[in-house]
Amino acid sequence: MSIELKLPSKGIESKTVMVIGDTHNPYQDPKALALVEEFMPIIMPDVLIYNGDTNDFYQTSKFDKDPDRMNRLQEDIKDTENMFRRHSELLPRAKKFLIKGNHEDRWERFLRTAAPVLENLECLEFDKLFHLKDYGVKSVEYEEGLMINKVFLILHSDIASIHSAYTAKRLFEKHGGCGMCNHTHRGGSFYKRDRFGTWGWWENFCLCRLDPDWIMNPNWQHGFSLIHFRDNRFWVEQIPIIKDKFMYAGEIFELYG
Repeated sequence: MSIELKLPSKGIESKTVMVIGDTHNPYQDPKALALVEEFMPIIMPDVLIYNGDTNDFYQTSKFDKDPDRMNRLQEDIKDTENMFRRHSELLPRAKKFLIKGNHEDRWERFLRTAAPVLENLECLEFDKLFHLKDYGVKSVEYEEGLMINKVFLILHSDIASIHSAYTAKRLFEKHGGCGMCNHTHRGGSFYKRDRFGTWGWWENFCLCRLDPDWIMNPNWQHGFSLIHFRDNRFWVEQIPIIKDKFMYAGEIFELYG
């Protein structure tokens, strides 16, 4: 069952949810993330959702690893915690959720398999590892998902197709209804109308570097999404970041200084 989140609105007001994801700290793209952080106090979302893969947990991967990075796990964790701290200061009134992705799951699987003697140490529990409570962040389990106003499901996803919107289509086929995922590192949308209504699923870009050392020229795009809710109606705005800039409400946003 998904975690339910109710966002009641009055009259013509709406509630805004900002969704970011796939930062893969310490492999986040510093310019893209800084640009989003400059926008946060401008849009002032009611809810901020980290939709998985906030931290890469490179050191616990089963893939070949760079020996020079193996002793930097604490540094990487601190880097991610600093991100939560900044966002807590930028958006002190926003509700905040971290929906675990496959890389958060990577940490928990590592403890279960490679270091089971450490699995029950409270200090290594995901929430305590990053001091989420201190920053007002509530975690949601991998593939559990967050259901908003009973009409919109947000989860990281365990599916990734090769082309934009293909994953969104497959998630509609798997879950039905409407929702948003990360995991694909690209933007995309899929719509379906049938006898029971009109449905949509969206893929929510990434905020990690686009030049990883393990794949050449990946088909990824930077960006984030805003979802505006008024009771059981919603409106999705996908905002791609291209060449360290994005446009919103007719204005171009870019880093200065």
